Amino acid sequence: MEKDTYLTTVKPQNNRLKKLIAYYYFHVSDNNQHTESFYFYPNYLHALTIYKGNEVEINANKKTSKISVSKDNDKLTFLYTINLKDKYYVDIKGTFYKIGIVFYPLGINHFISQPLDLLMFQNFQSVKLGESFETILSVISKEQSIGQQITILEEALLSILRPFEEKQLQKAIKEIVLSNGTIKTYELEQLTGLNRKTLLRLFKKHTFSTVEEYKKMVMFRNSLTYALQNKELSNLTDVALFNMYYDQSHFIKHFKSITKETLKTLLPKIKQLGNEDLYWHFLEE
Repeated sequence: MEKDTYLTTVKPQNNRLKKLIAYYYFHVSDNNQHTESFYFYPNYLHALTIYKGNEVEINANKKTSKISVSKDNDKLTFLYTINLKDKYYVDIKGTFYKIGIVFYPLGINHFISQPLDLLMFQNFQSVKLGESFETILSVISKEQSIGQQITILEEALLSILRPFEEKQLQKAIKEIVLSNGTIKTYELEQLTGLNRKTLLRLFKKHTFSTVEEYKKMVMFRNSLTYALQNKELSNLTDVALFNMYYDQSHFIKHFKSITKETLKTLLPKIKQLGNEDLYWHFLEE
């Protein structure tokens, strides 16, 4: 990235928010000639992305978004992405100011006034989180220090924080993550005391996904993270077995269905941004 373009990751400061949000990232460019394009991949830590002073064009069918400079420097756009099983393409032209709020599983549900399936009609779209949230964020600026931006961001988040009481769903998702997506649905029924029909209904209502989609997403993300963090030590068999795939061919098939590439060809292209699990595949201009 150019000297006038940067991305930094920061942990939440507020103790209540620390339980719901994994990290924030601040992605900025002051270069009018800047161009940037990248893919990002499925993750069970879903992000709310905030753009200020930019136009955002989304094509959900093609899983793409194009970012350009807006004539309105104060324009705020809020995007939420539930990335289950595809790679998404982002193309940025010119200056931009972008803030990412990366939630733990079910984290977003503590900041919305309705079930997620009523807020979302597709997996990648603009959303509205409340008037107070937008009003407070209207004064945020990339000219401020990161500390000042975090103070404003967290004030905005706290203004819309509300209880989310689906304890059994929270338990089910925790077990899916702990099992790396291998736990069976009947086991989730036993652990939560919910029958299959109720469990499936809660997943669709509050995660905008099915149980099986969620499990596969966890398996993919953990395998990608493991491979990236152990590039010099792991091979396909290691990655597949460590992440509890049936065998190597099962892993290869699942990985290629999402990335359209093999692990060997993709790993050198992916870059970690900041100090968190933010991995993007930048494309050559």
